[in-house]
Amino acid sequence: MAFGGVQVARTLLCVNISHAAKLREELGGDVPGPVEAAAICTQTGCKSIAVRLSQDRRYIRDSDLFAIRDAMPINGNFCAEMAADDEMIAFAKRLKPDRITIVPGKKEEMTPNGGLDVRQSLARTKDVVELFRDEGIPVSLFIEPDREAVDLAKGCGAEFVEICTGAYSKAADKAGIDREIDRIYRAAEHAADVRIKIHAECGPNYVNVLPLLDARELLELNIGRAILSKSASAGLSKAVQEMMEVLD
Repeated sequence: MAFGGVQVARTLLCVNISHAAKLREELGGDVPGPVEAAAICTQTGCKSIAVRLSQDRRYIRDSDLFAIRDAMPINGNFCAEMAADDEMIAFAKRLKPDRITIVPGKKEEMTPNGGLDVRQSLARTKDVVELFRDEGIPVSLFIEPDREAVDLAKGCGAEFVEICTGAYSKAADKAGIDREIDRIYRAAEHAADVRIKIHAECGPNYVNVLPLLDARELLELNIGRAILSKSASAGLSKAVQEMMEVLD
């Protein structure tokens, strides 16, 4: 059975700038920082920025998040990745990002490959999705590439699924790569059939991203570490531009 065949004009880039905050803390000082990184990305033409929220605020600061939100262009999208715990929910209601992606917060909420175990947290996830829908904020669930996870996300009322590509990105041989890309294609095919919007993240780089572009109706790829790593030699604007060219 054939899979793939993109049904949308192109797959858009979302740059995850969380790693910029970590680099700032490791190097000291304020530069490079996530606010500056977000500005460079949007000025280069990237319309979506993602940041992982954490309870301890070890790297990203509250002031960073509000500054990024306020500086986003009118047609931009600011996505907050967060666990569905009470403290994060209360903060996200104040932040009011354009989109929220629910990710695992604890080990017991996580699948072996790092996705959200939606079945284990089904009732809680439904409640959180409804809460943010009432706030006018669409929700995505970061899930494993399988049909059941897609159906559970749809049943929770999520508007998007963000397919975890971690196992694909870590696959070391052709058999493993083929197996994982097939899982991704099948999950995307099913998500398209049940009419839930499709994004993907976790490990794509300038090379392994290419097969992902054949996933049906893949709207957006969330990529962070590969772009920020390349920016050390090429500069962030050039690194973003080159990834956008790959996606085109």
